[in-house]
Amino acid sequence: MSKGNEDSMGIDLIPAAYAAQELSKKISAASLDPENEWFFFDGAFNATVNLETSVNTWLHENYIAVYNNEIIAYFEGIWNRPLDIISGFRTINFSKKYKRLFVALLFKYLEHLFVNRGCEVFNWTVALQNEHAMKQYDRFVKEYCGHKVGIRHHAQKSYTGKISDSCLYEITKDEYYEWKQRGYKKR
Repeated sequence: MSKGNEDSMGIDLIPAAYAAQELSKKISAASLDPENEWFFFDGAFNATVNLETSVNTWLHENYIAVYNNEIIAYFEGIWNRPLDIISGFRTINFSKKYKRLFVALLFKYLEHLFVNRGCEVFNWTVALQNEHAMKQYDRFVKEYCGHKVGIRHHAQKSYTGKISDSCLYEITKDEYYEWKQRGYKKR
């Protein structure tokens, strides 16, 4: 994945640092949407902490998806080195009209992590209160690859002050390659 490489879908997946200022505005707007109460589990969006202004792939795998000159998605991965584990992950779909495209972009991001970057395990959490996301992740790990690790109690606080348990999911390198061998088809 490099800046300016366009695939057959007309999508650029580029390091987020190249568009940090515009991305910061989009994330700030998303953080004000009540639908995203459980996404910003740290209480608020803080661009100075979360967004890279230069590319550092030793610590992060932060990418944006650009379609028709518009940022439509953001993928943020935090490396746990030297174990080669993505231990912190979040994603934002800025455009609800590109849901299928968003899933294809997530697959492309996973391919980059496991094949190009040597990721051993990819994990993420979601608040149990975020029922919509839970349903999507449960379906994904059941149908494609990965698994539910378990529940962490009293694990997340929304920006409105509510407390929720969270669910930890992960995809191992072996699970990913088994899925890839099936042609990315359902189990």
